[in-house]
Amino acid sequence: MRPQVLFLTLAVLGVLAALPLSKGKEQGGTLAKKDANQAWPCCDKCGLCLLSFPPQCNCLDFSQGGCHPACRNCLMFTTSGSVLEPPVYRCADFLYNYCERRCTPEPDVV
Repeated sequence: MRPQVLFLTLAVLGVLAALPLSKGKEQGGTLAKKDANQAWPCCDKCGLCLLSFPPQCNCLDFSQGGCHPACRNCLMFTTSGSVLEPPVYRCADFLYNYCERRCTPEPDVV
């Protein structure tokens, strides 16, 4: 390989490595609007995590209103066949960084 081609390839790779990975606020805050609409996945009680990077985890949170629309494996639980109590739901998906963000604020420790 000619030295000029090798030098040009290294220069292009250096420029690409110096570029930022995300544009964040450069596009008029569109990234902040997108994050506000994505309130899921979040988890207060983390379950099993698989050994991968980033980790794939499932969540043990229950909800009375049903699962998030993006959940693919929503499980419904009833209490001993009683029709008086509403069922509770749990999303059984394994997602990357599922337990990274809490759904509710962390309680203050006194």
